[in-house]
Amino acid sequence: MMPPKRFKQEDNVDSWLMSYADMITLLLCFFVIFISISEPKKEKIQAITESMAGKFGAIDLATPFQGAYKEIQGVIEQRQLLKDMDVQRTKNGVIIEMSSGSFFKTGTIELASDRLESLSAIAVILKNIDFLDYRIVIEGHTSDELVKNGAYPSNWEFSAAQAARLARYFMEQGVQGKRFVVSGYADSDPKVPNLDANGNAIMENRNKNERIVIRIDRVI
Repeated sequence: MMPPKRFKQEDNVDSWLMSYADMITLLLCFFVIFISISEPKKEKIQAITESMAGKFGAIDLATPFQGAYKEIQGVIEQRQLLKDMDVQRTKNGVIIEMSSGSFFKTGTIELASDRLESLSAIAVILKNIDFLDYRIVIEGHTSDELVKNGAYPSNWEFSAAQAARLARYFMEQGVQGKRFVVSGYADSDPKVPNLDANGNAIMENRNKNERIVIRIDRVI
């Protein structure tokens, strides 16, 4: 009598189940990561990207402040303001520096009419910065020469008034008032010496020291 016929068991008959399970696991991990980075945590993402940019200088990351910096550069170049305005990129934002003599009528806090279009263009950029929490600090600076304006007994009041006037103009153009901080420094923080070694005034340096500084910073 012949023994019953035995069927040869196939190896790895259920191996497809392992591949299927691996695929499902990978898909699950993908969706978890996708959902986690889709949450509106712009401040955290921004902090990480700017930190990376600091360590890897060759990487040009498109951040909200980088965009504002480039747009302000464009305004300066298009309107030929290279002698009267400068912009710099900083770790936490952007710094704009402008000549008081160019943007204000001499010895007053009244804005020069021929600069209003340029200031309006800057206001649009400030208003459209896409960042959750940032502030705009406006500093007024003078030279050591006493301002000849009877309404202001010292350069402290005058420098603060010019800064406040510029902030008010930007608010009139639609920039949120809660973002502004205004301060006056008078001649306490000169860029260059007002006097030479013999105590004589250096007029070119005085003009450089009479300036408005706008600091656009991320609130940390």
